Amino acid sequence: MSDERYFNFPVQLLQGLLIDSQKVLNNIMDYCIYENTFELEYGTLDEKIKDSASFYNIILGSISRTKKNGKELYNNLPENPPKVGMNLSIFWDFYKNDKSDFDKICLLGFLAIKSILQQKPYCKIDNKFWFARMDGKAKSCEIDGLSDKTKKYFNNYQARKIKSELQDGWGLITYSRYTRGFYVSFKLTLSELVYEAEKRRRKTKEKHRKEEEKKALKEAMDKLKLSQP
Repeated sequence: MSDERYFNFPVQLLQGLLIDSQKVLNNIMDYCIYENTFELEYGTLDEKIKDSASFYNIILGSISRTKKNGKELYNNLPENPPKVGMNLSIFWDFYKNDKSDFDKICLLGFLAIKSILQQKPYCKIDNKFWFARMDGKAKSCEIDGLSDKTKKYFNNYQARKIKSELQDGWGLITYSRYTRGFYVSFKLTLSELVYEAEKRRRKTKEKHRKEEEKKALKEAMDKLKLSQP
């Protein structure tokens, strides 16, 4: 069993990653260290901050700075925000190494899908919801509601390119034959995902057909009533 640790944080903290990734990653780290202090029973807040950082194998340059920033972030975020987990290997890779904007949008695409899936084995999403989550928003929005940096990628060409990269390097399985939106999974095989998607599509078609039959029957019965003397 892997002992990989994760930073679990609200998706709103992803806002601005395409502009200043270092600041965003520092905010994620400070938030998670501060939030983890609530799991600790003993010690002053400063001691808990230090112990919480040790839990993530982090030696802080300034306990007071992390405490101040983490507390401020924690207190100013909405109640019960959607969260996502980022393992520390990915976090430190992006923290320590130079990354292109495309690398960063792929990270956002990966985290956005994870935040939507949560513990589900698969689900169906659309680009509006996907890109809204990439932009650090809890709910779906139109393109005008996205930041300028994210808008640049909100087109079919870039969306396909991001999905391809996530499939090749991030373990994403996706399927979109004759569907509005697309199915995603990190747990199912492609054949398993196709089976679930097609099964769901068949059920939707059957439901629609039954509704049409019910509507047609009502119209026919209404005509019969009207034609009676």
